[in-house]
Amino acid sequence: MNKGFKIMLAVGLAGVSLATTTVVVNTNSSNITVVQASKRSKIKKAVSMMQDHFGDTADVYYDKENDVIAIKPIGQDFEDEVIAVLDGDESDSDWNDMTSAFDDLSESLHDDLHVKTPIAIVNPENTDKVLYMAYNGNSLYDVMHDDNN
Repeated sequence: MNKGFKIMLAVGLAGVSLATTTVVVNTNSSNITVVQASKRSKIKKAVSMMQDHFGDTADVYYDKENDVIAIKPIGQDFEDEVIAVLDGDESDSDWNDMTSAFDDLSESLHDDLHVKTPIAIVNPENTDKVLYMAYNGNSLYDVMHDDNN
């Protein structure tokens, strides 16, 4: 895996994991009421933060139809890594390093932002195809381990 891409991914993950969820407190009464953010606002916040941290490396958006936060590689290094997987040129260890970082990202989104939506790396050449999906630190789908290849 490209060293520059690994560093960018680590910095982006650290930035997302340091985020906190805003909570509104009503202190006008003797009872304190906590209002939790809606699912949509949590996803919007997560997508916005991920867009900031991935920058020109990936297009991050919420895919409402499939209920996932989609990550489409657009930066040359990231896209090259993904294309290498599709072509069978990526080593298992490099792919596992990258997907492990996305597992960590999904866990941070779940634990820190309370986002209950999976993240998915989509094929940059066909965004209808998911290459990797994770939720709360666990892999849900991995094209490298799909028996239908």
